[in-house]
Amino acid sequence: MKLYWHRRTLQPRPNPALSAAFSAAKQDDSRVVPVFVLDDAILSRANGLGVAFMLGSLRNLRDWYRDHDGDIVIQHGAPTDVLVRLGRTIGADQVVWNDDQSQLARERDRAVQRALTRAGLAYTSVSRKQQSATPLPSNPAGNLANPDALGIETKPVPRLSDLGQDEYDTAPLTVGTDSARKHLRALSNGTTYRQSDDTGQDVTRSRMALDRA
Repeated sequence: MKLYWHRRTLQPRPNPALSAAFSAAKQDDSRVVPVFVLDDAILSRANGLGVAFMLGSLRNLRDWYRDHDGDIVIQHGAPTDVLVRLGRTIGADQVVWNDDQSQLARERDRAVQRALTRAGLAYTSVSRKQQSATPLPSNPAGNLANPDALGIETKPVPRLSDLGQDEYDTAPLTVGTDSARKHLRALSNGTTYRQSDDTGQDVTRSRMALDRA
């Protein structure tokens, strides 16, 4: 069984580590269990629109997995605890994720690697340079596990307010080229500037505005 850890790449493709996990599962006729960890160490440093965009992407990703007879495990906690617990629960022979070169991600990766090593769980961090090396299978359902069948708890995608709405800027979003460019700059440099609503509607409008820019 392969445990795939979603992080920044909240999409099935292009996703080198997910493709690698499916490829390995196909070779030994096992299954892939995808997981996303709501990590307070990351959320506490994120801006409002970034978190809202992440939640919208996570909803879309869950839909994709469910369309292929699976689901993504969503749990809240420290990745060191969640990944070890899930790895032991499913009897994982490998935990797979995409590498990330940001300082915070590297520190988190080292902590996760130490925890997995202590638990006797193998892991693979896949370089983004391998993005086109292994394509996603045409029929992911064949090697995709359903967490319900394994008795694994998975939570719904939370609303932004569930994650601490008072921490995010509530400035209104305006549509237009100048506004879109401002939001794009803010998203890229990590500036907190607004809070999207819990329905994801504002995220959709902001993405439309960015597309027009």
